[in-house]
Amino acid sequence: MYPIIAKLLERFSDHLDTEAIIIERDALPKGIAPLREHLPEGTWLVAADSNTWEAAGAEFGAALDTAGISWERYMIEEPADGTKPICTDRRIESLEAALKRSEATAGIAVGSGTINDIVKLASDHCDVPMACVGTAPSMNGYTSGIAAVLSDGVKTTIPCTAPRVVIADIDVMAEAPYRMICSGLGDLMSKPVSNADWQVSAWLNDTYHSADAMEIIEAGAAMLDGVAPKLPQRDREATAGLTASLMLSGLAMSVAGSSSPASGGEHLISHFIDMTAIAFDKPHDFHGCQVGVGTITTGLIYEKLRALSPDDIDIDARVQALPEWSDYESVLRERFGPLFEAVVKHARPAFPSPDELRQRLTRLCDEWERLDTQVARTLRTGQSLEEELRSAECPTRFSDLGVERDRAWRAIAHSKDIRNRYTILHLAWELGHLDTWADEVLLHLADH
Repeated sequence: MYPIIAKLLERFSDHLDTEAIIIERDALPKGIAPLREHLPEGTWLVAADSNTWEAAGAEFGAALDTAGISWERYMIEEPADGTKPICTDRRIESLEAALKRSEATAGIAVGSGTINDIVKLASDHCDVPMACVGTAPSMNGYTSGIAAVLSDGVKTTIPCTAPRVVIADIDVMAEAPYRMICSGLGDLMSKPVSNADWQVSAWLNDTYHSADAMEIIEAGAAMLDGVAPKLPQRDREATAGLTASLMLSGLAMSVAGSSSPASGGEHLISHFIDMTAIAFDKPHDFHGCQVGVGTITTGLIYEKLRALSPDDIDIDARVQALPEWSDYESVLRERFGPLFEAVVKHARPAFPSPDELRQRLTRLCDEWERLDTQVARTLRTGQSLEEELRSAECPTRFSDLGVERDRAWRAIAHSKDIRNRYTILHLAWELGHLDTWADEVLLHLADH
């Protein structure tokens, strides 16, 4: 259906585990041939939960039977309270044991984010290939070489082998719970600010940046033109465009070797909401829905940053204001409570020395105009991001996510410490504006 996807898979074959992506109607039976081509013979372990088995698993299993392929069914353990499963160390270990017990030659995930991540990591640990049958266009991780796992209370991304084959039946994807479709669009809407974060980090910290990955991201963004307002009607063409864009976003992460092309400060906000939800029994939403609101948030913070000038930055004062790490560690202990031990191992490497801070802010001031011009090419206004999400009936406020104002403020002001990745949130903190800007952004985003 999408020649650009086939072309990119061939062009970047040396960097990618994924060899085939099928996005079309009746994709489940049509996907058997590429699965046979790219997975080893033997018994395949097909993992699903009750919802994804109903959505696509039963039909997929029937297609395997018709093709004479040996397979076993594995049902992901679901929480007793009826909430959706989470990718945890325990669930990964359980699937690893099943892969070994069945002597499976491949794992196949039937599902979206959580199930895909569980099967990715378990298969990787068992050194067997995997494939995925998508059930919702809810996230961009289908084709990525990373998985998100809740480990010791912190949402962490772990490198792993990506699926060799991804199958996405358009009718199945279009009939997914609509909140999951909103999640997929929200995840992709992060591109303007996550790309800006990636460029800012590369510029100020000499971290890696990939022009190839950016090219793939841009190709995926082009597939979203006109898609958002058609999604509430479950338009098949729009759903296919959303799904294809999600696949390309995952490929970009694989080519880059990290999630940086598609994950910046907006994702930290979402991860903070997730981890505090689990640790303190608070509400949360689908990851991409939270990312969408986080994207509007960081888009507005970028507007505040760009309204400054180098003359507004007193480098000596900012270096002088930098606390000692031991003092900041005490702040983190009080701030994160039972999550402290898991957070501190990420926060410590991201905490700058006085010399590092001075060097970074000096470079920022010296290169201000060039850097501003660079990020302006990818950034969008918070208003335009909000309007596009609203046209698809997606969440645009923290209250839409069930997140009260105080927790929303902490997600903006404190999430920088949960991941060692430089973002607009880190820069705003180093400039001494993060707390104030969080207050100002929430005047707009806390309520309708």
